[in-house]
Amino acid sequence: MFRDRSVPRLLLLALVVTLAVTVVVVAGTSASPFSAYNTDWNGTSEMRSSLQSMGTQTTVARGPATYDDVGGEGTVAFVLSPSDPERGERTALREHVRDGGTLVVADDYGSGGNDVLAAVGAEARISGVPLRDERRAGPSPAFPRATAATDHPYTRNVSGLMLNHGSVVTPGDATTLYHSSEFGYLDRNRNRELDANESLQCYPVVTVEQVGNGTVLTVSDPSVFLNSMLDRSDNGGFLRAVGGSHERAVVGVSRARATPPLIRLQVFFQQSGVGVIVAGTVSTLLLFTLSTRPDLRSKLVRRGENPAAVPRLTREDIAETISERHPDWDAETVQQVTNNLISYRRQTETND
Repeated sequence: MFRDRSVPRLLLLALVVTLAVTVVVVAGTSASPFSAYNTDWNGTSEMRSSLQSMGTQTTVARGPATYDDVGGEGTVAFVLSPSDPERGERTALREHVRDGGTLVVADDYGSGGNDVLAAVGAEARISGVPLRDERRAGPSPAFPRATAATDHPYTRNVSGLMLNHGSVVTPGDATTLYHSSEFGYLDRNRNRELDANESLQCYPVVTVEQVGNGTVLTVSDPSVFLNSMLDRSDNGGFLRAVGGSHERAVVGVSRARATPPLIRLQVFFQQSGVGVIVAGTVSTLLLFTLSTRPDLRSKLVRRGENPAAVPRLTREDIAETISERHPDWDAETVQQVTNNLISYRRQTETND
């Protein structure tokens, strides 16, 4: 009889433990673009891992205080696609550069990158105009390749870069480290075509400049550091050249202005024994509720939607989106998937 009663209890305990572990694992990931906790194609978890594998002590920034904790000299801070940086963040980054630190600002079309550059006293600015290249590019002209423009520690042993729908840098007094090929052009009207008023020439995409005691690198495409882009061209080599020359690195979380809630929960678990008790209690209550209320379980499933619906886009729009989502696919694969989507859409419209 004891065994009969123990089996359900053991099963319940196993389920509770499994759910609690799942909560902790999920708390360590994020879906935010450019997040160091995002393991998907648009995250930078591999960037963080790569820095750590070099022996560079790597910290994920959770606020302005992070830069004070790690110090300036010997530290490189990566600020990727910042969105409306707060005054405290701008001040902390200015102090980081003033104290002899290196700052890498990578942005494309937002204003946050230029706000940071202005705050720290840098000359370079990111234009926000798309760069395309019909001859020297990856899966499509929106993936222009870039090569070294000068001999520098950050260009040596780096064969080149590949951008992903990036922009260009207006250098000012900064030194251009990498530029596009002579077939690059600025798509000012964003029609994805080379027009008569758009000239072919080499455009700067990465610059470096001394600001006080520190150094500022400006990169016109944060996608260079994405999980899906680190192995394209020699983007990973560029990261190693910059990160490997510093003892410490700080990586911005993402476009989000604060650490994702689940990451804060993970830190709470790590720092407080109370967090474990809370997790176990919540897990037990959730398991009990779902096991005794089948009506709640059924409400978790949404009905009446067609998840495979294809938005009405042009063939070129679809191909461009697929290339951006899967930069590792070649042109033939992108074209085949595009054809399949177009065919599916036509069949759906015919059936309707």
